[in-house]
Amino acid sequence: MSKKEDDSSRSSDGNPSQNTIQFPDISLKTSIKKVVEVTNSTLATFEQTTDETSSAFVSRIMSLGRQARSIATRGVAAYEQRGSYGPQIVAGTALVVGGVVALRRGKLPGALACGLGGAAAYGNVYGYHNYYTATSWRKDLPKSE
Repeated sequence: MSKKEDDSSRSSDGNPSQNTIQFPDISLKTSIKKVVEVTNSTLATFEQTTDETSSAFVSRIMSLGRQARSIATRGVAAYEQRGSYGPQIVAGTALVVGGVVALRRGKLPGALACGLGGAAAYGNVYGYHNYYTATSWRKDLPKSE
């Protein structure tokens, strides 16, 4: 290589010139706009997905709430009629509680649990006249319109 070719391959600062990559002229403002657009579109997609999921979830919960309210209303109506079949409730409760305890612990604890279970059922069905009436729980309920 001649001296002249060697000098022409060097840049003005004395270093050999290299093939430099030219980057497109992207300004900071343009870059920020692009990032904001991408972020906004991503957030819009997330919002749409969340709204669809939430609306399906809320509609299902509302449906379950209506069904639960219907079942609870029927349960309260049946509970109101408990005085009509009080002896069956008291005897059934005493037998079930006493039987389970007797199977697990023996005859004497079973008999004691039978008596206590029957007494508790009796109190719930008929109430204890000086201490608790069977309908006293109604005063705590909100008034229906």
